[in-house]
Amino acid sequence: KNGVIERIIENWLTKVNEKSFQVPFCQMLIGEGYQVVHLSRHGSFEEGKDVLAIAPDGVPCAFQLKGANGGKISQNEWSKYNEQITRLVEIPIKHPSIDESKSRRVYFVTNGELDEEVRVQITNQNPDRVRRQLPELGTILKGELLNRFSKIHTDLWPLQLQSEKDLLELYLADGTGYLDKAKYAGFLGSLIFGTEEPTKVEGQRVLASAALFASYGLFPFSQAGNHVAIIEGWTIFIAYAISYIEKYKLDERYWQNTIQIAEEAVEMALSNLWEEIRTMQYFVAGNVLVDAPFYRGRLTWLTGFVSSYMLLQKQKNPDFIIEEEFLNYFFENQKSFLLWGEAATPQFLSILWALRTVGYPQLADRLLFSIFKGILDKTTSKEGIPDPYHNLGEIVLGISGLSDQLREENFAGRSYSLDSLIQLLAKREYRGVLAENWEQITLTHFVEFEPENSWQFCTWHCEDGIFHETMPKTPQSWKLLKEQSTEINLDKIPSYFQTNPAMLLIFLLVYPHRIRPDVIKFLDNSFSP
Repeated sequence: KNGVIERIIENWLTKVNEKSFQVPFCQMLIGEGYQVVHLSRHGSFEEGKDVLAIAPDGVPCAFQLKGANGGKISQNEWSKYNEQITRLVEIPIKHPSIDESKSRRVYFVTNGELDEEVRVQITNQNPDRVRRQLPELGTILKGELLNRFSKIHTDLWPLQLQSEKDLLELYLADGTGYLDKAKYAGFLGSLIFGTEEPTKVEGQRVLASAALFASYGLFPFSQAGNHVAIIEGWTIFIAYAISYIEKYKLDERYWQNTIQIAEEAVEMALSNLWEEIRTMQYFVAGNVLVDAPFYRGRLTWLTGFVSSYMLLQKQKNPDFIIEEEFLNYFFENQKSFLLWGEAATPQFLSILWALRTVGYPQLADRLLFSIFKGILDKTTSKEGIPDPYHNLGEIVLGISGLSDQLREENFAGRSYSLDSLIQLLAKREYRGVLAENWEQITLTHFVEFEPENSWQFCTWHCEDGIFHETMPKTPQSWKLLKEQSTEINLDKIPSYFQTNPAMLLIFLLVYPHRIRPDVIKFLDNSFSP
């Protein structure tokens, strides 16, 4: 066992609140062989049940989760939960995956302890529940949770000191800042791929355990309500899980539940982000003078995520109507959007696909032309445009003269996203626009990295692959360009993303360096058929 990591888990378990505790609790259940069928978003429809699952022995189970302020739930606090406890015990589990007529188990779960009076009350009331043919109320408290979480990790304790160091640094990070995506991805990668080729059941446990470590690493960001970091963290987990699944050809039944819970975590964070944005008067973070250089870039970044949330809702429910409030938000802020680097390209594409979906195709096409022209002009300028391997913080610090990193690189004449944008314009029959700009286009080189295998598409760093650098043709046949704009090679796109384009878009917002024409054309077909 690893004492440092056990202490991190205990510290996390003590401090975490019930909302940020839900997802890791579900992943723990999955690691134990449960099938989780529902987790609530804390609404009136809960009926006292935060998590619904089917136990390994086939018995339906309902769990209510509560955080223990001060480490213990007192009699006074317990009395506030009476109505919820009654609903948890007395109302049958209602879910399409669960047979209501079956006997069920119900549990009160807390990351703390119970006062002795509360324990006695539960014990005394259970015989009456049995007499009324209701389930007894079980309890799962801090000590049991700690043992169960630790047991899930038995075969996945990081063997290398670096993994332990990375977890500690992530756990102690400033949750109000940026998530160090490279470090977080490296940490998850070392966990998931640090074991030998698994059996199918082992693979299920590896993913469930890694999901728990993902929760520990995101703890400071959850505590700070940093929704963007939570979106990024769970998207990176999904990416590495899909990479693992693709590499070892795991059957869907061994990973579907783990991925579904992680998807739910991403969706909840996106929903929370939109809820926060729609109620914000100003988008300044921290000190106004310090934040000024970041403001426009961050606004673009956030709008890209919110747009992806709207597209995700539309994918899940074709009858979903994108809120008018989103359109109002777009029109109020569109003049502040900033093409701060090529990593912003997926953000703008997310926005324009949402606009097309809501019925503004002309506005979306104008935005497409603006991105195309902006990247073309910057690419052919003396400085060029920072490539998608550089994030907003690095670019702002470079422009402000606080970092020399960008000065050491030459971006002029090379673009990772220009080819994709040209093909989208060709698909939309903008021949005149392309003809008018083709001479300038020929001054550029199209750059892309193609991973050797589809599973490597999801890793943050990929050692194996082909680096393509091509020049536009001159002259260029319109017929061939049109044909190229409709041809898509899906070989290097994992099958999971091929059936889940909204998650592929969110992945691209987090991994902008995976931008390639085939990926962009696939997404465009999905959102702009």
